[in-house]
Amino acid sequence: MVGDPRSRASYERRIRIASEAASWGIGAALLGTAALPTTDQASRIGLVASSLLLFLFATLWFHVFPDNWLGKSRFAVGAAITQVIAAILLVLTGGIDSRYFPYYVLPILATVFGMRISGTLFTGTIAVVAYVATLVAEVFFGGERGQIDVGVIRLFALVSVIAMTALISRTIQETRFTLRQRTEELATQNAELSVARNTALGLARVSELHELVRVVYESAKNALAIDRLYLFASKPDFADGYTVGPDGVTLEFHADPTLPEDTPRRRAVREKRTVAVNDARDDKAAPDRTREHQHFAAGLFVPLVHRSDVIGLIAVSSHEKREWTAHEIRVAEVIADASAAAVASFLAFEEVRGQSDRLEARMKVLESMDNLVDALALTTDEASLAQTAARSLQQGFHLPAATVLFTDPSVAILEPVGTAGRASPHPVVNGPTSCPAIRSGRFFEVKSADDAVVCPYMPFRSHYSCVPLVAGGDTVGALFLEPDRDSILDVAVLRAAADRVALSLATRRVLETAQRQATTDGLTGLHNRHFLAEQLRLMHSLAVRHGQPYSVVAMDVDGLKNVNDTYGHEQGDLALRGLANTMRKTLRASDVGVRTGGDEFLVLMPQSGLEESRIAAERVREAVELQGRADPKIAITVSAGVAAWRPGRTSEQVLEAADAMLYAAKRAGKDRVVAEQRVAEAAGAGGQNPPPA
Repeated sequence: MVGDPRSRASYERRIRIASEAASWGIGAALLGTAALPTTDQASRIGLVASSLLLFLFATLWFHVFPDNWLGKSRFAVGAAITQVIAAILLVLTGGIDSRYFPYYVLPILATVFGMRISGTLFTGTIAVVAYVATLVAEVFFGGERGQIDVGVIRLFALVSVIAMTALISRTIQETRFTLRQRTEELATQNAELSVARNTALGLARVSELHELVRVVYESAKNALAIDRLYLFASKPDFADGYTVGPDGVTLEFHADPTLPEDTPRRRAVREKRTVAVNDARDDKAAPDRTREHQHFAAGLFVPLVHRSDVIGLIAVSSHEKREWTAHEIRVAEVIADASAAAVASFLAFEEVRGQSDRLEARMKVLESMDNLVDALALTTDEASLAQTAARSLQQGFHLPAATVLFTDPSVAILEPVGTAGRASPHPVVNGPTSCPAIRSGRFFEVKSADDAVVCPYMPFRSHYSCVPLVAGGDTVGALFLEPDRDSILDVAVLRAAADRVALSLATRRVLETAQRQATTDGLTGLHNRHFLAEQLRLMHSLAVRHGQPYSVVAMDVDGLKNVNDTYGHEQGDLALRGLANTMRKTLRASDVGVRTGGDEFLVLMPQSGLEESRIAAERVREAVELQGRADPKIAITVSAGVAAWRPGRTSEQVLEAADAMLYAAKRAGKDRVVAEQRVAEAAGAGGQNPPPA
C-alpha cells in the first residue's frame, strides 16, 4: 500500500475491527441458528461447536496474539482459519448436503474487508479444497446421487462466489489505491500551496533584500528541515549573494566565479532546472570550498526563473548527507517560484537605486566641474591653477589622489605642479611625448602592472589613469589620477575637465605673454615706458601714504654711436643687451630696470635713499666698464643721475630731478654717477659746476 505510516496504521486498525466484528457476528449467527426449534440435534451440536471455535479464534487472534504477528499476511491467515472452522461446520452438519452451506461462504465474503485480492484467493482456495475433499469423501462412501448432484452444484456456486468476491476485492483495492494516490496528490498540492502562500505572505512584508533572504530561509527550513540557505543574485556568473543559517544572521558571501561548467551551481543556471546533491563529498565537480563552507554536506540548487530569464539561484543545504525526495525537490521549486518575482523586484529596485546613486554622483561630478571653472578663474599663477585643478578633480571624481603636470614654456619637460590627496611622487618627464597619454592623445588607463602598455615613469603603480591637457592643438600638460573602487571615472566628463584646465592654462600663458610683450622691451628684455608709468605710480602712492621712500636712477649710454659706426648695429644691440644683463645681475630683485629710449635707461629703486641708489648705480657703471674692457667690440660706458622722493615732491618732479642729474653727469665728462644731494651741496658752496661723483 502507498501512503504514509499513519494512514497505513489507520487502515490496518479498521481491517482488524471489521474482521473481529465479522468473527463474533458469524459465531453469534451460528448460536442463533442452533437455538432454532427446527434444528436437529446433530446439527445443533455442530453449530454450537463451530460457534465456540469462532469465539475462541476471535479471542486468541484479536486479544492474545500480538497485532504485528504475521505482518501483512495476518488478515489472509485469519480468514483462512475461519474458513477451516466453516469447513468443520459443514462436515458436522451434513457435509455437501448441509442446509447450512451459506455459512460456508461467509469467510470468503468477509475477505472483502481486507481489500486485497490475495486474501480472497487464499481463503477461496482453502474453501474449494475443503469442499472438494468433502465431496470426494461423499462419493467414496457411497453417497446418494441426488446429494452428489447438489454438492457439484454448490461447488460451482462456491467457485462463482470466490470469483465474484475476488473481482470485488480487486475493484475495491484498485479504487482505494487510486483514491489514496489522489488524496496524497491533493495533500501534496495543498502542502505546496500552503508553502507558496506562506512564503508569498512573508515576502509581502519585507522591505530589504536581507529580510527577503531570511523569510525564504524560514519557509525552506519549516518545509524541508534544511540548515542553511544561499541566494546567488549577481549576474551573469551568480558568484556573489547572501546566506542565512540557524543564527538568523544574513551575511554576504563571494563564491569563486571561475568554477567549471559542470558544477551544480552552473548546471542549475545553464539548464534552468533543479540540481540535487545528496552527498557533497561524492560530487567531484563541487569544489572543496563548497563542501567545507558552513558544513555543506547535501543541497539543492534551484534557479529563480522570472519571465523565462534566470535572475538568481537559491541553494538550500544540510549539514548531513541526505537523499532528496521528489516531493522535497518540488517543495524547493515551489519556494523558488514564490520568491522569484520578489527577488526580481528587489534586484530591479537595487539596480534602479544604484543607477540613481550613480546619476547623483555624476550630477555632483558635473556640478564640481562647473565649480572648477570658477575656481580656476580665481587662481593667480600656474602653481595655484595646478593645485586648484588637482583638488577639484580629486574631490569631484572621488579619487584618493590626483596630480597635475604642466609642460614648461619651451615644451622640453613635463613636471608635476599640483597634487591632492595621497598622491604618489611623480618624476619630471624629459620630453612630454614620452608620456603614453600625451603620445596617444587620448585617455590612458592602466588596471594592472601586467597590462601591455604602462607608464615608464610610474612602473610601481598598478592602477592609474592619465588624460592629456590639450589646448589649441598643443599639449600643455597631463592629469595623473589614482582611482579606487569608489571613484567615478566618467571619461567624457574627465576629458571635459581636462579641456577646461588646459584652456585655463593656455589662456593664462597667452595673457602673460601678451602682458609681458606689452610691458617689456623686445631688445633688452627690460621693462618699457608702459610698465614704468604703472610702477612709478605704485611706488609714489606707497611713499605718500606710508612714507616708503624710493629713488630713481636715470642712465644714458656713452659711446653707442661709435660702436654702431665702427662694428655695426648688431654689435650695438649686443652692447645694449649686455648692459641689460649687467643691470639684472647687479641690481636688487626688487629694483625695476626700464629702457625708456634708444640708449636711455631708468631704474626704479623702492625702499632706498640717495646714497644706496648712488652706490648701486656706481656698481652698474663699473661693471659695464669692465665688460667693455673684456670685449672692445661692445665697449660702452654709462652716465647716471640719481634723484630721490621726499615729502611734497611729485613723481614727475623726481623723474625731472634724475634727468637733471644725468645731464649734469654728461656735462661733467660722462662715465660717471651724479647724485642729487651732491649737486645741492655744491650749489650751496659757491654755485660752481658739480664735481664728478
